[in-house]
Amino acid sequence: MSAHWVLVQREVSDTTRVCAYDRAGMGWSEMGPEPRDAKQISGELHTLLTEAGIEGPYVLVGHSFGGLYMQTYATRYPDEVAGVSLVESSHPEQFSYRPVARDSYEPQKRIFAVASLLARIGVVRLLFKLSPAPPALPQQQRAQIDALSPSTRQVSTYALELRATPQTTTQTRNLRSLGDKPLAVVSAGPQEPEWLELQDDLATLSSNSMHRVVEGATHTSLVYERSDAQATSAAIVEVVAAVRNDRSLAQ
Repeated sequence: MSAHWVLVQREVSDTTRVCAYDRAGMGWSEMGPEPRDAKQISGELHTLLTEAGIEGPYVLVGHSFGGLYMQTYATRYPDEVAGVSLVESSHPEQFSYRPVARDSYEPQKRIFAVASLLARIGVVRLLFKLSPAPPALPQQQRAQIDALSPSTRQVSTYALELRATPQTTTQTRNLRSLGDKPLAVVSAGPQEPEWLELQDDLATLSSNSMHRVVEGATHTSLVYERSDAQATSAAIVEVVAAVRNDRSLAQ
């Protein structure tokens, strides 16, 4: 949800306008129509930006599964996209290429399906109290995350998005190239070799790209922890500067 991005938002907002949102079913947003796949989600973002009068072109930023949604947006609306930053982004082939991801997909889908039922009777909220929001975030954002993340709406949406993974990965594969649009890929290190190979592959989507591995970071710390979030922010700012100055990214 958008509250998770506060550390990155504050850093990047010194350079450019930053817009974050809670996609349908997340945070403050009501649930949206199914299927909750990349086509539906990227279309909703396009409508949101249009109705809000936020003019492009945009530098898109996506973390984890959000990276798939941003890749799909860049495919569907290329004239609106000036650059992209993918932070520990999912890859459309990760569930077939990585044995760990492939073997965990069905169990994860079942777990979230059960969790959406448990959320209705408060069990999930109890579990979230045992694992509160990241402590490095400001108090206001931690309170929002603790209040909204265990909601039936949000847990159910996670389950629906996970269920739509086959459609989402198929849709994202349609992205063949960003041309020479600036692209930053930020990964945590150390990681299993297969994951870093997929991250390297994401960097080939543009001829004007960089792949930065942040040693000691984790999949989530690149957004939640102050020093790692600064590395993420710096990469986004570099993409913005490359767009503004029409220059190549530093490798």
